[in-house]
Amino acid sequence: MKTNQNFKKLGLSLAISAICCSPAWAAFDDAGTDYRTDEQRSHVWNEALEPLELANSILCFTDQMRTTDFVNDGPYLVLADEERCFGSDDDSGGSGSSAPQYVEVIVDVTRESDLSPLVISAWMPEMGDDEHSQAIKFKALIAEGASESNPFGTFIFNFDFFNNIEDSNRRGGGELRTVDIENHIGFTLFESDQRGDHVSSQSASAVMTNDRSEGYALTAVQWGDFGHASALAFNDDHVLVQGADNYDSLGFQNGDNEGQCLSRTEFNDTVHRYDLYDAETGERVELNSGFSFRYDSDGNDVNDSHGHVGYWGIWTDDENALADGDEITKENFNNNSNPETFTVVRAPGKLIKKTVERLSLDDAAGIDFQYWSHEAQEAGYNNFLVQYRENGFYIVAGMSHGQDGEQITELTPTLIQLESFDSLYMHSEQLGGEVRYQSGDTHLSFYQEQVINGAGDVFANGALELHCFERCPIGTLEASDLQNYDGVNSPYEAIGDDAIVYSFGETGSNALTLVRDSNSEPVVLASSVSVSDMQSSSHQWGVASGMLVDAATAATLQNHWDVYDPEVVSTFYIWETGPNNWNQLSAVKDSDGNFISFDKPIQIRYTHSDAKDRSGDARDFDGQVFMLNYGGNGDFWGIPHQQESERHQPLFAIADGAAVDSDNNFVVKAREIEQQMATADGQCSSLTIQEPAAAVPTETQNSADIGTMPTITDAAKVIAGEIQISD
Repeated sequence: MKTNQNFKKLGLSLAISAICCSPAWAAFDDAGTDYRTDEQRSHVWNEALEPLELANSILCFTDQMRTTDFVNDGPYLVLADEERCFGSDDDSGGSGSSAPQYVEVIVDVTRESDLSPLVISAWMPEMGDDEHSQAIKFKALIAEGASESNPFGTFIFNFDFFNNIEDSNRRGGGELRTVDIENHIGFTLFESDQRGDHVSSQSASAVMTNDRSEGYALTAVQWGDFGHASALAFNDDHVLVQGADNYDSLGFQNGDNEGQCLSRTEFNDTVHRYDLYDAETGERVELNSGFSFRYDSDGNDVNDSHGHVGYWGIWTDDENALADGDEITKENFNNNSNPETFTVVRAPGKLIKKTVERLSLDDAAGIDFQYWSHEAQEAGYNNFLVQYRENGFYIVAGMSHGQDGEQITELTPTLIQLESFDSLYMHSEQLGGEVRYQSGDTHLSFYQEQVINGAGDVFANGALELHCFERCPIGTLEASDLQNYDGVNSPYEAIGDDAIVYSFGETGSNALTLVRDSNSEPVVLASSVSVSDMQSSSHQWGVASGMLVDAATAATLQNHWDVYDPEVVSTFYIWETGPNNWNQLSAVKDSDGNFISFDKPIQIRYTHSDAKDRSGDARDFDGQVFMLNYGGNGDFWGIPHQQESERHQPLFAIADGAAVDSDNNFVVKAREIEQQMATADGQCSSLTIQEPAAAVPTETQNSADIGTMPTITDAAKVIAGEIQISD
């Protein structure tokens, strides 16, 4: 039974989607290469299909369990990437990306015989964020796999929601099942959930002929007193869609057949995941992204909890569960008698190495920059939006962040006045983070970044000696030092004629912590500084130093301002500290005291163009530069996004096979594609909307009655869909 194929077929969303063809193939696409054989997933999105996104998400999440690889092997542990399947589609990423957030899933897959259904039982003790956390029990009965005559197969999926995995009071749940109607295929869906007094639900019925040449669907989403319903009719070429607040208000109920006509053959592609490949061999680029481990969460000398450590730091079941000096045990996939142990190293800040990239001002036109200033704060904005125009940088809008997302208020363009040698510090998602412009230059600077975690040869010659010329921290910071952004009562020293010197080493009481030499104080928040102190200060996101250069570079500077010249200083460091995990460093040492190194994401300076755009039209992004990042396993970010309702959508897509770096070392291939149907006004006259042959369900017929969650002591067999151990 090819259950995975069943998942792939159902993910077609009413069979409307179509895999897009790739451009002309190059050598990297030779038969048998990873580039050629790696699967692309595609689904269609339309507001009318929104309830069916739940079906796609369930299938995506179930696919990570690799169920058909462990039939009748007993319960096993999966660490699943929840964001991949149930996220917001906000994969803009950037330098603030963090450790992966895995969800523990206990899975048991059984089958009595070759003629019996495949039964999948899964327990998820905690899913969702802290505000919307829930436990889920999931049961799937798959009686028939996908085939040419029955591309959806035959199955019933049930899922029940609980406040916690031991709770016996079901607070909601859902059911996804295929229909059993002669000469027809399709499925129905119902899901409801109650959080306090708030009740939400989703429902759908989609039924079509066996060859999927025509069909009908009804979908609805309800949030308390608010909702939206849709009716669809479709054939091989087109889809006719009606919308209303509820089923009874849909036009076809009263004989009205008007609606929006969409094409089933023309699509606009949005890509949410890419992989990176060697441009000569077609081999997928793999990174050492870290390893999974166990730890003792309650001090009883039993490793009862799970975590993952990698380049971005440490993830654990419970946030901040591990302290400096705690011991972790690497997951023992080979079942040997001497599993590796490591020691956790935590520092109250992190040192970031930055390598300068330059962009001419002519190429900066069209890029949005975010600029913080006292004036922005006084005007009620979080930041100003800045753009470069012919004679300088202009404030063009105010940016505010609230419960309804990002709000942009257009302003009369105002030139930012800069004196000689003044520096303008901004932020650009497009360029990967911090951007700096010095008055009089014909270019601006942005950076590739690397977190210094003790691994490698950074301390080959002992502790680093670092010199500071601007925004130099005074040492340990009290609440009174956080009142102002700079000047008096700020974290920074007034600059004199000489540089301020710091050290950064890997041993001692201040290991991996910046220390000011003149007073021997670590540059950290004092223990008396609370989170509320930070939130009410001018440094609510943390404190960062100015540019720090090593002693050898400092010796080459003729003047202090030479530090801003990328011809003189091409590499420098920034120290960051604060109360948040992303302000701090988490690393591990092996039993010999050596820091463990993990691959940093590959950073690529990419220039977009019509030829590299998936649609062939790069629009305003033609010729623009972006700092892209690849963290392995589809984790590719740096393409700008915009928010559409509650969804975040990338503003362009890169064509399959496009070279993304200037040396043509790497090409990309889309792995997860969302397609939106193009409008086809006046071409749906042959379609008539009607009720689908299967009624829309108003409740679930079954439940996920799978009993108590088994206790698993073995290592995770699957992580983010990748098998870690073979039979």
